[in-house]
Amino acid sequence: MRHTLTMIPRRGALGRALLATRRAARAAAAAALVVVALPAHAQLFSDDEARRAILDVRSRVEQLQREMVKRIEDLSTRVERLEQTTRGQFELQNQIQAMRQEIATLRGALEVQTNELAKTQRGQRDLATELDARIKRFEPVAVSLDGKQVNVDQNERRAYEAALATFRGGDFKGAQVAFQQFQTAYPQSPYGPNALYWTGNSQYAQKDNKGAIATLQAFVQRHPDHPRAADALLTVGNAQVDLGDRKAAAETFRIVTEKFDGSGAAQTARERLVTLSGPAPKR
Repeated sequence: MRHTLTMIPRRGALGRALLATRRAARAAAAAALVVVALPAHAQLFSDDEARRAILDVRSRVEQLQREMVKRIEDLSTRVERLEQTTRGQFELQNQIQAMRQEIATLRGALEVQTNELAKTQRGQRDLATELDARIKRFEPVAVSLDGKQVNVDQNERRAYEAALATFRGGDFKGAQVAFQQFQTAYPQSPYGPNALYWTGNSQYAQKDNKGAIATLQAFVQRHPDHPRAADALLTVGNAQVDLGDRKAAAETFRIVTEKFDGSGAAQTARERLVTLSGPAPKR
């Protein structure tokens, strides 16, 4: 046992416990030597005294042995507890290390996911911006038309503006076709009255007087309060003059002066009436 104890290093509480155990063992050994030595000295005492001495020594040895056993048990218990504590601390340290490694792994995964999420969000924003731009190309837009704010389809607006640009560019035949196609494609368009008006003017510019009269009269009948109604009737009167129908022209100019008095078209109509009151021009 002594040899076994010397193999364990003396460190901390465990070392102190082992040292106390050694001391108890030495005391027991010393007591045993006393017992062994008694027969050699028993001749100096009487038999009764020798027996009492032997019994006393044995009692003391047994007491020491009991105390030593109890001390050893106590020390063993303490050593076991210390070992358990040491094992627990070692296991706890291992668990902490494992948790640290798991935390590092989770942080790495979180960083990867965060980057992926950021990329996805950027992609979604870019896609949303692109879709918004595409949608806006087809969404109705607000335009000012004859003093009013109206919503029109963007393709509708582009088609009307293209036809009007053709008219202003002097291509009256192309403009007539473009305005007629526009009316067919967009029969309920807010641009519809204007498209009809410019169709009549395109016909008049091509000297299609009968066609211009029919188109512009239809325009005035459908839209009598339109801001271009006076100009439409003035063009009708001019077409009638070109056809030689002075009577019809005079009636048309008179209507313009009465219905649209104060307008520039009414002033022009009065001038036309003065001209018509003179002799008819020679052809």
